[in-house]
Amino acid sequence: MTIAPAILKHFPDLNPPQLQVIGHLDGPLLVVAGPGSGKTYSMVLRALNLLLLGKALPREIVLCTFTEKAAFEMRDRLSAAAQKTGYHGDLSELVVSTIHSLCHRLLSQHRHRTELGHNYETLDELTQLLFIFDHFDEIIGPQESGLYLGRWKTRWTAIEGARGYFDKITEELIEPQRLLASGVLFLHRIGNAYLAYEKALFENNRVDFTHLQSMIYALLTDPEQGHSLARDIRYVLVDEYQDTNYVQEQLLLQLTEKTRNLCVVGDEDQSLYRFRGATVRNILEFPTRFLDCTVVKLTTNYRSHKHIVQQYDRWMASADWSNPRGMPFRYDKRIAADPDGEHLNYPAVFCIWGRDERDEASRFADLVHFLKANGVIEDYPQADRPRPQPIDPACAIRARGPDHPVRSHAPPLRRLLTAAKNACPDGARVTQGPLRPDLAGAPPMALRAAGSLDGPALPVAGADACQAHLQFHRGPEDLRNLSTAVPILP
Repeated sequence: MTIAPAILKHFPDLNPPQLQVIGHLDGPLLVVAGPGSGKTYSMVLRALNLLLLGKALPREIVLCTFTEKAAFEMRDRLSAAAQKTGYHGDLSELVVSTIHSLCHRLLSQHRHRTELGHNYETLDELTQLLFIFDHFDEIIGPQESGLYLGRWKTRWTAIEGARGYFDKITEELIEPQRLLASGVLFLHRIGNAYLAYEKALFENNRVDFTHLQSMIYALLTDPEQGHSLARDIRYVLVDEYQDTNYVQEQLLLQLTEKTRNLCVVGDEDQSLYRFRGATVRNILEFPTRFLDCTVVKLTTNYRSHKHIVQQYDRWMASADWSNPRGMPFRYDKRIAADPDGEHLNYPAVFCIWGRDERDEASRFADLVHFLKANGVIEDYPQADRPRPQPIDPACAIRARGPDHPVRSHAPPLRRLLTAAKNACPDGARVTQGPLRPDLAGAPPMALRAAGSLDGPALPVAGADACQAHLQFHRGPEDLRNLSTAVPILP
């Protein structure tokens, strides 16, 4: 572990695990970072440390994160840290972007190696649907027995449903020929539709987000062309790794195949984007990709009130995360509050209980409106920070009016969230309402998470849900569950 003196001088508040992350120079690195643990802070300083020690030039480092906004913030923080430590290299050459933007950058540089022509267009979620609509007859085809592709009744539900399968096929790197040879009628139909969709894309000089990634992966795995894409990249650092999908994992592994300098940062507890194709398996299985992978855990929460941290940690630890088929569904860790932080004495964790889901949502919405009206939160998204299972605040807020019925998307586990919710940096924000006196019928797990029940830990559905997630189809080797990969629309 080697850290530039300028970093130690100007950032004296770093804790030992953060120093271990920053001082890791070469080889694979997994950083399991709990909420409020300074993971972005550590990532930025690790990149700066590599620059200060002369391990890489700015153009040889890639920083990836989940959103464009986060990428801009990361670039600003890196620039500020570089100025503070006296680094004067050209940081405009350092790539800070989302994985999609990185793929777009690489594709723009190597377009001549693909089927795309000059001025190709990248389709977003809306224009992708409209593209399928414009080419409906050649992609979806006519109804048979009143159903499109044997499954959907209307044109638009067929477009939305087929798009989901197209994205999943591409993200999982499934060869459409295997669908055609599967012997399952629906898979055969969706395989033909997928081939027609790909043909229409390239004929019209279009590419969607998933194909953007799969095309770069194909170039990286080409023995004659792969080196030209990765030759100028020595270090890749990826934030929010728990929100990546299968093709992104494979792409990153290929991009760093020769240097092996891949650092991924994330928290399996905050894996929320399965509905967008993400899989928690990427972060859970990362140590198996490299025999010499270094694992560092950032477990001190500097952001939240200590009572929130304690209840969150207690709630998560109460579940059985073991996996009889292999590695556990959660890393062994205990999240702790900042021991030197100031934690005001106020009820940081309290509960909402309702007669039913609608009443519970209405009470939650009342609380959110109260917090907003009194300046405790500045906007509504602050009431829904990342946590193991999210409640949709927009759904709850709409429930306050008679014209906005609640749609039930939440599994029962979401109603158990009494302690797994983060506060704002000053610890003044809460996300649940007052504890009701009629707690006799409340779920025992939720009561104990709120500190109202003693006794041995009770298992909850979290591990079962995670296990079902992990058993879901992954990669091109298994087609059995593809027909249930996307919800069937009526």
